[in-house]
Amino acid sequence: MDWEEQGITVAGVSSNGEEGLQLISRLRPDLVITDIRMPIMDGLSMLRMVLEENRNCKFILISGYADFDYAQQAVQLGAFDFVVKPFSEEDIMSAALRAKAEITEERMQLLSVREMENKLRESMPVLRQEYFALLVNHRISWEDASERWDFLNIKLEPRGFVVMLIEMDNVREGTAEPSIRELELIRFSLLNIMQETLAEHARSVVFRYRLNQYLAVLNDTGVSSPIEMAEQICRNIERYTKVTISVGVGGRVSEISELPDSYRQAQQALSHHLFTEGNTAIMYDDIHQSGSQEPLALEYKDELLLALRSGNVEKTVAILSTIAVSLQKLVSRQNPNYLLSLYDELAASAIRTFYEMVPYSDIQPLIQSFKAVQGTVGLSLASLQRQLLTLCTEGATLVHKNSLSSGQKVVYKAIDYMKSRLSEDIAVGECAAHVHLSASYFASLFKQVTGMTVTQYMTSERIQKAKVLLVEGAQVQEVALAVGYEERRYFSDVFKKITGQTPSEFRAGYHTDRPET
Repeated sequence: MDWEEQGITVAGVSSNGEEGLQLISRLRPDLVITDIRMPIMDGLSMLRMVLEENRNCKFILISGYADFDYAQQAVQLGAFDFVVKPFSEEDIMSAALRAKAEITEERMQLLSVREMENKLRESMPVLRQEYFALLVNHRISWEDASERWDFLNIKLEPRGFVVMLIEMDNVREGTAEPSIRELELIRFSLLNIMQETLAEHARSVVFRYRLNQYLAVLNDTGVSSPIEMAEQICRNIERYTKVTISVGVGGRVSEISELPDSYRQAQQALSHHLFTEGNTAIMYDDIHQSGSQEPLALEYKDELLLALRSGNVEKTVAILSTIAVSLQKLVSRQNPNYLLSLYDELAASAIRTFYEMVPYSDIQPLIQSFKAVQGTVGLSLASLQRQLLTLCTEGATLVHKNSLSSGQKVVYKAIDYMKSRLSEDIAVGECAAHVHLSASYFASLFKQVTGMTVTQYMTSERIQKAKVLLVEGAQVQEVALAVGYEERRYFSDVFKKITGQTPSEFRAGYHTDRPET
């Protein structure tokens, strides 16, 4: 029979059951074709012994009609098929090819299962992370948790826990912003340092919880203090990396179902990093548990907004300084979230004011810059205060500039009016009325924009126009009347005072062939 043509290789042949059993043990074939009746050891005995060791081996037994009962026993034992004598080569090959097809299918399934098992092993850290994120956020009893606990091969003891919430401190102000690759390397290094540090003291599970946060669940054995472990993590990270962290340490809980309690306590402890400059571990038991909060600094809010509306930078700085001092005196008794909401409220009110006072294109870059920093985790109270100060002072400066710009528009409108009436004797009040302002405010605004009084500006413009007329050859008397001076002598005195020459002398400098008139 041409086995090779069908993709089947004959590994060996034997003439009795005992020799066949030895051959099968050594060669471990996929398929065995055997008689039921053989010397020394029959086919059924050989089948039984092989399948005890290798359930994947396929058996095709050959039997005569008289051995039908044996054939039934073979099927019960696990034989793949049997062929009844007399048989043809096609009968044997057909049975062998069916066995080959099943072997191939089983092998494909086995490869698929092994691939899935490999993927499962690779994903175990992520599955553990998801599982513990579930445990710290929902109360789950040990009865419900135990099955997955074992499946995920968690090494923690199922009693006595402490939760730590770890957060990267804000990158120090003034330092270059790290690239995404650098940040990911830093985050990976931080995780390794945390895991190695905790491994020296207790069994733990540590994983990245959010973008710049890590969560650690550890067994509290009483050998090492959780706060001491957290402080050791801070020291190691400061020593081996370019960043620092803050750690909130929750209280000890006994049961799996109590993990959310320790987690919330860790959150509250971590929120108090607002009062530090980072690189600090804070224990929940050590923070002041305040009740309701009395309003702080709100009495300064309206005053701050008025300073911003007026564009008064100095006043703005003074008010924010007063707010910061008043808060600092009461920091130890304040809830961090309350102070965050207070600064959010002040910033939001300031931003609304700027949108009302400054063109969108001018103010938007400042607001975007502030919001980008405001969204950074790990900011201290001092950083928040500095960011709000920057927002308000730069915003107030833009308000001042924009206000001046509006004033310039008014003054330029008045100037156009004045230029069109240089030949007339115009009073300050008339110019002010033209732009709908009081005379005193108009005079002040005009001086602020031009650096000259209205009279000085009118005189300057009249003399400039007079120069043009004189160069063009106009008579001095004609020029005097054209620029609003009825008396030639008074015009000449003013002209000489400003230019150092009489009108005739000035014209003669351009027209040497004309006599002075």
